[in-house]
Amino acid sequence: MTLTLSRDFAVCGVLGILRKENAPRVKGLTAFEAINIVRFRGSRMGAGYARFDFTNPSRHYKLGLFLIDKELLSDVIHEFESRGMNVERAELIADTGKILDYKLHVDVDNYELLEETIHEINYKLWISGKLGRVYYWSKYLEVYKGVGYPDDVAKLYNIYNLEGDLWLAHTRQPTNSPGYYPYWSHPFSAGNVAVVHNGDISSFGSNMNFLRYYANVKSFVGTDSEVVALIFHHLMKREKLDLKKIALIIANPPISEVSIEEQKLLYTYRGARLDGPYTLVIGVVTNEDIYLIGIADRAKLRPVVLGEDENYYYVASEEAQIRWISPEAKVWTLKPGGFFIASMKRGIIELGRSLIDVELFFNETNREVIPKMIKKVNVHDRDVIDARGLSYKELNEKILEKALNGEKVIKVINVYGQRFIGVNLPRYGIKDITIELYGVPGNCLGNLNHGIEFIVYGDAEDDVGDTMHDGKIIIHGDARDVLGQTLQGGYIFVRGNAGNRVGIQMREYRHKRPYLIIGGRVDDYLGEYMAGGVLIVLGLNALFKNVNVEFTGNFVGTGMVGGRIFIRGKLSPSKIGLHPPREELLAFLSSLIEEGYLPQELAAETDLDLDAIKSKAKLLGNDYVLKLSKKIFEGGHIPRPVSEYRELNEEEVKELEPVLQEYVKYFNFNSDLVDELLSLKYTIIKRGEKK
Repeated sequence: MTLTLSRDFAVCGVLGILRKENAPRVKGLTAFEAINIVRFRGSRMGAGYARFDFTNPSRHYKLGLFLIDKELLSDVIHEFESRGMNVERAELIADTGKILDYKLHVDVDNYELLEETIHEINYKLWISGKLGRVYYWSKYLEVYKGVGYPDDVAKLYNIYNLEGDLWLAHTRQPTNSPGYYPYWSHPFSAGNVAVVHNGDISSFGSNMNFLRYYANVKSFVGTDSEVVALIFHHLMKREKLDLKKIALIIANPPISEVSIEEQKLLYTYRGARLDGPYTLVIGVVTNEDIYLIGIADRAKLRPVVLGEDENYYYVASEEAQIRWISPEAKVWTLKPGGFFIASMKRGIIELGRSLIDVELFFNETNREVIPKMIKKVNVHDRDVIDARGLSYKELNEKILEKALNGEKVIKVINVYGQRFIGVNLPRYGIKDITIELYGVPGNCLGNLNHGIEFIVYGDAEDDVGDTMHDGKIIIHGDARDVLGQTLQGGYIFVRGNAGNRVGIQMREYRHKRPYLIIGGRVDDYLGEYMAGGVLIVLGLNALFKNVNVEFTGNFVGTGMVGGRIFIRGKLSPSKIGLHPPREELLAFLSSLIEEGYLPQELAAETDLDLDAIKSKAKLLGNDYVLKLSKKIFEGGHIPRPVSEYRELNEEEVKELEPVLQEYVKYFNFNSDLVDELLSLKYTIIKRGEKK
């Protein structure tokens, strides 16, 4: 017989909520509702919660124990008691029919002995046929996890009225490990650390070897989050590292972006560094405080949003999770390779990106306009759809029904992360209508758009306007990652910021040219593999406040073969295209100086890149250096993009003026802004030419 598992392939959903010191404790119901908003990110292969009770710790260590047979319980208790520990009681807290879940209360003064015994028990249970697992041990936290969706696990453990100082939650889509037992469900815990994770860590093997060699861990269930929890616990408990250093090691930033001391730290703990796509949300109790931590991989290949309101800190996969709990929360994003740390007692320790980014671009986009527009909507109007509680399919059917009935303006309120809004309309030939969305539309808004105007009063999540042919998408807040992928017609206007990989693979056809304008800042890989169209990044808040700051990430225009990118102001050449690693460049330069091809004074320059070396060689008439640098660093079929810093020429002004007028009109700016923008200097990036 063949077992077929019916599941929707997606990715995991994660959540973390930490209360501030004088704020109410967080209810389990809140954690459940917020993770259930992204139920579709997971499958029935696992979900779970971790509750931290920092203010009311247990007198004894609490241990979570999965067993497939109750007869094994006495063997486990004997393992503890034979080593001088007293198991005060063992409670059966859940019975699924396949797995028994016990909570043990263990009286022990020697933590090292407790941990050693747990690893030994887990080793014996696992090699005997996966008979069970001790899956948490702490005085401060409890884990509730199982096979199923978030609601299945919440019901099994009746978490709704439980309260905690910090909650983690997870819905799982398995990648490299199974899901038929709760052993593999998240969160994973080690001591006073708990972890939920979305991604697929490619360094898993080397990370396991690190734990085997340095932490004497002999048994693993085989999931990334377990390894991360054990590494974090080891670095904190055994190596005595502070949280910033641990987060830096795990985030594993490029060597070129860290100090010499940090490079030494990364080398010392190289086996603990992570690689691959991931978002991590971590809860920790240490140094008489409790912390919430969020970490993004260096390419930010998994989504993560941060939030804060007067009572709580948030880390989530999607903004809709935060908005469900706190509609007025301040939100921002982690930079690629960044980490966020918040403490119940000390507040925010690490923002996850620069302070000027958060204060300048994420605090003041068009936030005052959005609430005013929402209040103007009459929920009883016949053209208004209330999306609260609707799936994306139900919402799209309601929109389609109104469109087929001839309504030209359709308003949708209480949008909380519904995906694929409007993707069903092109097949019916529907165009020339306006859909106003109030809230946070989920991934894939307006994909395949062919003539519809979407106006978002709020922020929008990932992959907006994918393969859009015509129409408009207007976002009064921020957009997230992969905005306008393969955009090939129409306008996408964003008042605020956008994330990673904006405008990748944009293209144009003869007289059909797309325009994508970002009013705030963007992260890495802007215009990657771009083949046509126009991308403009304005950094308006910096302009209005007369702040001289760069507002793009790295690798702008990498691999582009067409189109143009306009960045207001001067952009560092080091941010354009893909540059050779700095350590390789310095080695190349050192060799050229040693052989006498370049002067010694170049070695003292701090802001050196390949273009500077080539410029110096050209000035000296040294063709050998030019040919050698091209051969070593510029191989492949696509040349690096080229850039100019200058005012717009007459032809560009003529082309961009009507587009900027449209942009200004949608966001209610004074029309004089267009003239000002057209008069400024831009870094203009185009494809490089083969020589």
